[in-house]
Amino acid sequence: MKISIISDFHFGFGSGTERENDPFESAEEAFEKALDSDIILIAGDIFDTRSPGTETLTKAMELFIKPLITSSETRLVKGINKNIEKVLPMGLSGIPMVAIHGTHERRVKGFLNPVEALERAGFIIYLHCNGAVFQKGEEKVCIQGMSGVPDQYSETVLKNWNPRPFPGCFNIFMLHQSVSPFLKVAPHTIDINKLPGGFNLYICGHIHKPEHSVYSNAPFLIPGSLVPTQLTKEATQPVGFWQIETNPLKIDFIELENQRRFYYEELENPTTENIENKIKTILEKQHKKKPLIRINISGKTAAPLNEIKTKFENKAMIFFKKEPDKKEHSEKTKTLEEHKLSVQELGKKLLEKNLKELKLDPGTFENIFELLLEKKHDEALEFLKKNMEKEQKESSKKHREETEGKEPGRFLGN
Repeated sequence: MKISIISDFHFGFGSGTERENDPFESAEEAFEKALDSDIILIAGDIFDTRSPGTETLTKAMELFIKPLITSSETRLVKGINKNIEKVLPMGLSGIPMVAIHGTHERRVKGFLNPVEALERAGFIIYLHCNGAVFQKGEEKVCIQGMSGVPDQYSETVLKNWNPRPFPGCFNIFMLHQSVSPFLKVAPHTIDINKLPGGFNLYICGHIHKPEHSVYSNAPFLIPGSLVPTQLTKEATQPVGFWQIETNPLKIDFIELENQRRFYYEELENPTTENIENKIKTILEKQHKKKPLIRINISGKTAAPLNEIKTKFENKAMIFFKKEPDKKEHSEKTKTLEEHKLSVQELGKKLLEKNLKELKLDPGTFENIFELLLEKKHDEALEFLKKNMEKEQKESSKKHREETEGKEPGRFLGN
């Protein structure tokens, strides 16, 4: 079978800016190039937020229709811990699309996430700690997927699920997590060696740089993001998706051709002329869309950066970052634009800090924050109250056990 592997569309990214259509245009080209596939796999972060707006959802569904109306001989024949009878006929009418949710779409347990909503509407087949078997002719392919979970729980979730290759199939394991050694800056990562062995192919979303590696004697593929959400040096490489043929195994990277180009430059003590010449050199190249240009400036400069941005704003989107000392450049000095650190994310960090001071479970802040985002204030307060009561009971129990186990004289300091 021919299988296309796409990830991290981030529909909704750049909303209200010049870049708001970029995620949809990238996905449209990717789907167009994947229409010769027997199965399309989507490794998470279809949407940029857990509650996408109506316009974003509508545009996404319009894109997902095309594979569903494309003729395909692939059939869904079995579910692994998944009731395939609940999959709507529309989702099986053309090229099957199998998806997991990512970190951007994760919601509190009990609340519908947007990827689940796409399955209920008949657009995709959604996986989370389960799987599905597809057949074309005599060949069978089994896909098992683990959607994005908080990084600190990923190894526990994986261990409890304990997936294994399914007999008689080409077996694919797909997840959306921070996996080391590919992502080193995350506070929690899952060691690649903790992944289950014996699969014929491994796929990981979440990481935005495409990679082709090996694990358990099988290909380990990272599709990368279809749109640069963080303007880092790694984001300058071409975007696209992986396409494989199972028998015999063949792997190709399909590059997107019509997307916005991104350039990353570093200048030390530049003059106005230095900066403008660098921009002009970039603009001499052919561009189908207005390019993104990120210029990191180290040392000192008297150049009027805002005036330069305005001068070229009809030809390029320019971002400046001043770095006085390269030695000081670290994760702490990255700009809000570089992290795309929203007000919501800042609030989440503050809430996490405050709840940790209350010595609550590390996952509590995730649930409370998501409830607050949903404007479910009463539920958030009730959740917090229950967790605090639980913590107090466990603390009292532990204190009693320690007290009952002590010798009488020890209370007197003996």
